[in-house]
Amino acid sequence: MISSHEDTIAGIATAFGEAGVSIIRISGDLALPLAEKVFKAKSGDPLQQMRNRILTYGWIENEGHPLDEVLLCVMRKPHSFTAEDVVEIHCHGGVYLTQVILNLVLNAGARMANPGEFTQRAFLNGRIDLTQAEATNDLIQAKSLLELDLVINQLKGKLFRRISALKDQITWVLALVNADIDFPEEDQIFAHRDLIDAKLTTAASDLVTLIGSADTGIKIREGYKIVLTGKPNVGKSSILNGLLEESRAIVSQMPGTTRDTIEESCTIGGIPASLIDTAGIQPTTDAIEQEGISRALAAVEKADLILWVIDMINPSFENQLENRVDLSAIPTIIVLNKKDLYGTDPFTVPEFLTDQKCITISAILDKDMTRLRDEIYHQISGQGQKMAEETMLTNLRQKKSAETALIYLNNAKDSLDQGFGQELLAVDLSQTLQALGEIVGETTPDEMLEQIFSEFCIGK
Repeated sequence: MISSHEDTIAGIATAFGEAGVSIIRISGDLALPLAEKVFKAKSGDPLQQMRNRILTYGWIENEGHPLDEVLLCVMRKPHSFTAEDVVEIHCHGGVYLTQVILNLVLNAGARMANPGEFTQRAFLNGRIDLTQAEATNDLIQAKSLLELDLVINQLKGKLFRRISALKDQITWVLALVNADIDFPEEDQIFAHRDLIDAKLTTAASDLVTLIGSADTGIKIREGYKIVLTGKPNVGKSSILNGLLEESRAIVSQMPGTTRDTIEESCTIGGIPASLIDTAGIQPTTDAIEQEGISRALAAVEKADLILWVIDMINPSFENQLENRVDLSAIPTIIVLNKKDLYGTDPFTVPEFLTDQKCITISAILDKDMTRLRDEIYHQISGQGQKMAEETMLTNLRQKKSAETALIYLNNAKDSLDQGFGQELLAVDLSQTLQALGEIVGETTPDEMLEQIFSEFCIGK
C-alpha cells in the first residue's frame, strides 16, 4: 500500500557518518509547528513569520536547554520538493547529535519517513512523474559524467514529454474509435483512415526507437561488461591490473592462477564499466579449474565487449569458447600481448580474424595500456555518448512497459487492417495507453510503486 499522505514525516537527508553538516528534513502539514517545538531563532521570530527558502540562525533546544547551534530553512507548499510544507534543519554532523535531534522531531509528533518517501510524495503530489522520481535516485548513484547527462535529461522531463506525445497520438485515434462505436452512422474510422494509419505507424516507429535505446541506457547506468578471456598465462590478470591502475588480480608465471572470475568497477573515458577477469579456457580434468572455466564462459556470454587476449610468444588462435559464444555477435578486440618479449618480426593473425579489431601491447607498458584504454573507449562510447544527449529508457521496468505497449499497438494495427471491429480496436488502444502510462507512473500498480521507492535512501 502507498504510505499515508496525511502524516508529517522526518528523516536524515545526509549520509550516515561524521561530517561538517547533517540535514534533517521534515515534510507535511505539521512541519512548521513541529519544528517550532525544537527550534528557537536567535531573532526570537516564530517560524510562521520566516521568509521562504531563507536560512535562519538559531538553536535546537531540548526542554529549554540548548542542544546545537543550527541553520533552519522553511520551504512552504507547493514550492518545495514534496509540494508540501518542508523544514530542513542544518545541524553539526555528529552521528549521535543528528540522531538526538531527529528523535526530538519524532517525539514532537512526526513519523519516521520510509525509504524514498519524500520523493514518493513529490510524485503523488504531481510535482514530478515516475521517470523523474527514478532519475532523482539515479542522480545520487551516478558513476560517470555520461550517466549524469542521461539522468539530467530524464530529470528535466524529456522522457515524460516523449511518452506524452505518444499517448496524445493514441488518444486521438481512440477518441475516433469510441465515437464510431457510439455513432456508427458517421463512420469516423473510414473518414479518417489515412490519418489513423499514419498516427499508429508513427507511434509504433517511435516505440521501436525507444525500446532500442533501452539497452544503451541501462549500460550507461549499470556499466558496460568488459570480459577478458583467453588461454591460461596470456596476461589477462596483468591487463586487468593495468586498466585498473592497481594490483587487483594475482599475477604469476604459473598457468591457471586465476580460478574464478574477478570483477572490478571503473570508468573508461567517463563511461562506467565492469572489468571481468576470467579463468584461462583450456581442456582440463581438474574439477576446480573446470568450474572456473564454466564461470568464464558464462561471463563471456553476457559480455558487452570481449578482450580476447593472445600470447604473442606462444600464440593460439583456436576458438576456446566451445561454440557457446558467437564472436561476431559481441564486439571483440583481439589483444596481442607480450610484444616486449616478441621482438621485431612481423606478426600476422589468421584470415578469419582479420575483420576483428587487433591491438598489439605489452601489459607492463603504461603507454600501451593507455592505447588499449582508448580503443575500449572507442568501442563502447559510439552510440552511448550521442544517445545520452537524447531521450532514452533507462531501466528494465521502463523497457518492459514499452515492449508491452508496442505489442498492443501492433495488435491494434492488425485489428484495423483486418476489420476485426471497433470494440477490439478500442481494447488494444486502451491497453497501449495503460502500458505507456506505467512508464511515467500514471497507471503503475501500487505494488510496483512501493518496490521502486523502497530502493531509495530514507532521506530521499
